[in-house]
Amino acid sequence: MAMVRCLNSIGIIKFLAKIPNARLYSFDNSKLKITEEIGTALIELKPVLALESTIITHGMPYPRNIECALEVEDTVRAQGAIPATIAIINGSVKVGLSRGDLEFLGDTDKSKPVKTSLRDFAHVLSKNLNGGTTVAGTIAVCKKVGIDVFATGGIGGVHRGANESFDVSADLTELGRSRIAVVSSGVKSILDIPKTLEYLETQGVHVCTIGPNAKFPAFYCESSGCDSPYNVPTTLDAARSIQAHIGMGLESGLLFAVPVPEPFALNPESIDKLIEEALAKADTAAIRGKMITPFLLSQIAEMTSGNSLETNVALIKNNAKFAAQIAWHLSQMRTNAKRISEPPKAKKQLSAPQNPPVIIGGSNLDCVAHLDVSEIKLDGRIHVGHFDYSSGGVGRNICEALAKLGCPSHFISAVGDDYQGRILKKQIPKQSQHCLATLPGDNTAQCIVTLDNKGDCSFLMGDMRIHDRISAEMIQTFEEVLKLAPLIIMDGNISVAAMERTLSLAQKYKIPVLFEPTDISTARKPFTTKNWKVIKLITPNLGELQEILTELNISVSELSSNDIETVADAALKLAHFVENVLVTLGPSGIILARRGRAEDSPLKWSNNKISVRYYPVEERKDFVNVSGAGDCFASGFIAALLRNCPESVCVSVGFASALTALYSQSPVPKEMFDVSDVSWQSEAKYRELQ
Repeated sequence: MAMVRCLNSIGIIKFLAKIPNARLYSFDNSKLKITEEIGTALIELKPVLALESTIITHGMPYPRNIECALEVEDTVRAQGAIPATIAIINGSVKVGLSRGDLEFLGDTDKSKPVKTSLRDFAHVLSKNLNGGTTVAGTIAVCKKVGIDVFATGGIGGVHRGANESFDVSADLTELGRSRIAVVSSGVKSILDIPKTLEYLETQGVHVCTIGPNAKFPAFYCESSGCDSPYNVPTTLDAARSIQAHIGMGLESGLLFAVPVPEPFALNPESIDKLIEEALAKADTAAIRGKMITPFLLSQIAEMTSGNSLETNVALIKNNAKFAAQIAWHLSQMRTNAKRISEPPKAKKQLSAPQNPPVIIGGSNLDCVAHLDVSEIKLDGRIHVGHFDYSSGGVGRNICEALAKLGCPSHFISAVGDDYQGRILKKQIPKQSQHCLATLPGDNTAQCIVTLDNKGDCSFLMGDMRIHDRISAEMIQTFEEVLKLAPLIIMDGNISVAAMERTLSLAQKYKIPVLFEPTDISTARKPFTTKNWKVIKLITPNLGELQEILTELNISVSELSSNDIETVADAALKLAHFVENVLVTLGPSGIILARRGRAEDSPLKWSNNKISVRYYPVEERKDFVNVSGAGDCFASGFIAALLRNCPESVCVSVGFASALTALYSQSPVPKEMFDVSDVSWQSEAKYRELQ
């Protein structure tokens, strides 16, 4: 299965503004993740079908729930639509789930999901929990992102005995105020169907059965015995009804009922008897509220020896088929209308470089220690926390991130022929490994990273001896690769001799070099060589910037991220020697000093006066870790740079890449994005300082 990439929350309001039916009310967009495929489809008016997730978390046993979810998504794609399963994963609302997400969510012993309706979002999101969204919860997300059609099994309704319990599902009230078309097999059989239909009428919901049967279905059964208010023969007619409803500007929803396929339909009398027995058991066990429906469904499945479960699977797949057809017809109507009313707009082409860039730098295995305390006490005590292992090394991180940003590279590095080296090689893109040396007898580089309870790095320790084996001679063997590169990216881990040879070859073939200092202790190294002026772009933090300034005998005041003007002055002075100085300020953003405008590509060198621009970022307090944010920012910036994007777009893509890292357990996220992400069409905001 293809990797699922998610759009970033940077600029997501601009993205939502491009979707015709998205609601731009206040929303914490850091909590919203939309896959690239779905986001693009919504903007381009392609058919998208929403699917809820309580059927995965609370409707079926494991692993049948996962199998069913995958079968339903396949059914949707077979009808020409794109499935958008909606759920909450680790406190983020995800529109579109990867197979890994589905498998994690469906294994409820691991995910411990909360059945999430409207009232539950605040708790689940604020506590970073997992949740299966109900019909009401899914409708709320559909309304936010502009999905018009949603398929489920059966909606909630008025519960039996509601005159005493007042138990009425939030599904009904949300349908009454949300212009969403829901396709289901009517109302769950365990509910009071006549009262539910009356309630839907009061809420102004358009209720219609699709097909020849004019009776309203009852989930497991083809008919509830109640007449359906309306009936249409085909999904095309249903799509026309939706268009007419929207054309009137009505804000209430539509419910299209599809009877369960006849071979899987259960006998109404038998089901009613089983429901009464299950209700009695629930009453005895004092099961009420949102857990009553999962309990009743599991009891009925048990009492029917699994027959009701297979009926449930069949009707859900059938509903998804009908709903996908409706979404497809709607897409055709809207696309045709758009062709008539709007001239086509040319898309800006972002072509990749003809040859890949070359990265020269370190690869190491990181052991990340997450402390439960805010600081380390060097008095021999045990600091309680937990450990994570991940692949690291600045050069390796940039190599992996660039590949996930659609920009593969050649990677010159070295690992040992040991267990750690084998782990690392699995995290280096295969197309980048032909310049990677595996050295028997050497230990793969390892680094211990200690993060305090706020996620900030407080201590580092590393065994980096193998980096000295990335020698000048090794660099020379790859001259034929280097001379074709549009850009050489060099991190601070390699030796001075290797840097000297790299810079000499870059000067010989007139290739710009980007230097990523890596650490305070390595920031000065290339500036001790005779060819350092071939470096055209550097990306230091404040400590690294101070070291470089000292090495070049440039005097500046003490640097602080709280004093932007002083940092700007230092960057300005250094930009007389290095054409692009990009200073990273962590949560404060970046400062960029260069000869050129924000509208120009940083690869376009000019003799204009030096300008200094400050790009701030929105403060984030709910991030997971910061260890890879800097490398991912550099990767995003480089990916856009290699496509000749303007400076402000390079920064936009860099920020979006850094944001993905902040919400990832590993330095480089498992999923990133490509050029269809909104960040590639956005210009980061800046303030001119000089």
